[in-house]
Amino acid sequence: MSDVITMTKEDWLAKGTKLFGPDMMTWRFVCPACKHIASVEDFKKYKDAGASPDSATTRCIGRFDGHMDVDMGAGQPCNYTGYGLFNLCPVKVMDGEKELRSFAFDESGTSGH
Repeated sequence: MSDVITMTKEDWLAKGTKLFGPDMMTWRFVCPACKHIASVEDFKKYKDAGASPDSATTRCIGRFDGHMDVDMGAGQPCNYTGYGLFNLCPVKVMDGEKELRSFAFDESGTSGH
């Protein structure tokens, strides 16, 4: 895994807003295992399966949509979570003394707002 980027919660929120605008439901994240991109909004339909808006920052949507591609890195959803044995989350968000890990923002094709 590449180096982990550390930022404050305020900087993380500012970067998300710059990339996608103030509506967090439109923010997109990249699964570090399979590279699938999902927005926060994409997780809403899996609420009954345990998904929440926060799921987008630490769980691949394949965990909820049933795809769970076994060919990691194929761009299809997998079942990776960032809080398991291997934490591949490339972003460390510091909220005071509390450390939160997150998938990276999807910056492909984003011109910013």
